[in-house]
Amino acid sequence: MIYFTTFIFTLLLSHIVRAVPACDDVASPKDLYDTTYDDVQQPLFAERKVKYDGKYDHKHGDTSKVACAHRPHGLAHRYKHFKDIPGFPYIGAAFDVKPGSPNCGKCWKLRNKKTHKKIHLTAIDSTEKGFKVSKEAYKMLGGKVEPDGHGHLEVEAERVDPSVCGFT
Repeated sequence: MIYFTTFIFTLLLSHIVRAVPACDDVASPKDLYDTTYDDVQQPLFAERKVKYDGKYDHKHGDTSKVACAHRPHGLAHRYKHFKDIPGFPYIGAAFDVKPGSPNCGKCWKLRNKKTHKKIHLTAIDSTEKGFKVSKEAYKMLGGKVEPDGHGHLEVEAERVDPSVCGFT
């Protein structure tokens, strides 16, 4: 029995020792474990930043020039211009989209944390963090478009059913 108890105690301590950094050893979980961290694993409901990008304002914008252009999950074969995408001008870039990603065309509910105004956004392009949206979408969320193009909004983001954005 003593061997079994010692074994269990050793397992417990090794787990704790691995989780707690040493005195001067400040390491992120990413550095401690051999796990691949991917944007796709990020929570589907989270607080994010939204920025304005004039790229998504143009109704004749070419869908073949965004991350979600080509197959297997591309939109360009179905929608030639931005105006053809259901929900235009509520289109833009999302943190979880990469070229050919299954997240292309996903629908997001974005709600301004201060004003509680919300929109439904179709993700057609990629961005490193948060979201980038058209001017109209940004204004609908309560944002003011600055002449220099700077500024951002804090939003709560939640992925919702594609039908909310006009997809069948």
